[in-house]
Amino acid sequence: MSLESAGSSGVDVAIVGGGAAGVLVATRLLSDPASRLRIAIIEPAAELARGAAYATNQPAHLLNVTAGWMSALAEDPGHFVRFLSGSDDAGTAAALATGFAPRRDYGRYLGDTLRAQPRYPALQWLQERATDIERRDTDSLLTLASGATLAARAVVLAVGNAPRRIPAARLHGDVRLADAWDYEGVAAIPAEADVCIIGSGLSMVDAVLSLVHGGHRGRIRVLSRHGLMPLAHAESGGTDTAPIDALLALGLRERLRRIRAWTREATAAGEPWQWVFDRLRPHGQALWRSLAHVEQQRFLRHLVRYWDIHRHRIAPQAAQTLGALREGGRLEVLAGRLQSVAARADGGLDVRYRPRHADGECAFRADWLINATGVETHIDLRPDTLLGALRVRGRVLPGPHGIGIASEEPGRVLDAHGQPDPGLFVLGAMRIGTLWESLAIPELRGQAQALADHLRATLDGRAAPTA
Repeated sequence: MSLESAGSSGVDVAIVGGGAAGVLVATRLLSDPASRLRIAIIEPAAELARGAAYATNQPAHLLNVTAGWMSALAEDPGHFVRFLSGSDDAGTAAALATGFAPRRDYGRYLGDTLRAQPRYPALQWLQERATDIERRDTDSLLTLASGATLAARAVVLAVGNAPRRIPAARLHGDVRLADAWDYEGVAAIPAEADVCIIGSGLSMVDAVLSLVHGGHRGRIRVLSRHGLMPLAHAESGGTDTAPIDALLALGLRERLRRIRAWTREATAAGEPWQWVFDRLRPHGQALWRSLAHVEQQRFLRHLVRYWDIHRHRIAPQAAQTLGALREGGRLEVLAGRLQSVAARADGGLDVRYRPRHADGECAFRADWLINATGVETHIDLRPDTLLGALRVRGRVLPGPHGIGIASEEPGRVLDAHGQPDPGLFVLGAMRIGTLWESLAIPELRGQAQALADHLRATLDGRAAPTA
């Protein structure tokens, strides 16, 4: 790898972000030995491919999908399984394909896949943070935290996920607060501490498993508006496709009725209800984009949390751990809206919340607060980031319903006037408003391939700019 000064020369493609999305784009761009594109990744972390999901080193943090579906290369479905097995033995591969591998292994896999590409030695990794991107006549000028600049013909925003923050107005005093994605920090919470986790989605699952990893023995209360927790995967099966055309022509209410009917029919036939959602899985983007704008709004207001717990399921092992904690009385799930968290003189916390479908407020004491409220998808709530700077410059526009970044295929960003920017692209988490299903590896690898194909077709053979 070449670690060059960011100000020394320009590149053809600058990829902002070195997590899974950025690494998948770089992998595809560097896979063609005939290409001459100059590629740079801008990522301040100590390792590539270690974004929020794959930064953990805890073995209990498992993929939420079986290994057989997690190849980085769509044309080679067994690629990740062979990496895990270290051989081509069919029996070993078959066993691994239906299991849930540790996420730390997947981060290592993505890094190894990148390093295996023919043009990997030409990759520049700038271990910095991008703070601004200015549009020039035919390219962009990126400013880095060090003050250095880098000119690029095209820029790919692979900024990944940022945690949603608990509103500061609800926190009073010196609150002991950890973020669910700070895996080691959560594991280091004192074993006897009583913990309150805000949010009951996938980040909550990570936080609980981190606590268990650290030997935690105290009480855990989970508070979220609906009090709904992710459901478990069933044994793999039901790989035939859903009759998607029957849904695309329906409105939201009718779709819900149809899916419920399918789950009843599946259960009556002896199949797990999960197989219905597995059949729908490849069609998430089509289902979202075929809904009218008002129907999408209705989904976001009323159904999104119920969809999420059925669609984004967790490994059976993780579900068993949560179940055992609940049965043992150490884990309690509360449905309600957080009102305030106030630090006590003795170092503890007073947590107040309004129960769902009830009047008045309830309170309890905790020692630590963990933020597991999930991913922040509104770019206007990330003002102190690169996205905030781009918003001020008018280079980005919030996506549909104010979430993510407005874009068109193959990820071309729309500016503040709704016009496509020929040199600025986005993939992954920030396409959620447009595509909805945009976070998982099958979607990321497809977007990465489409972007790489487009960039090679439009840029290869043209000289890179100078800073």
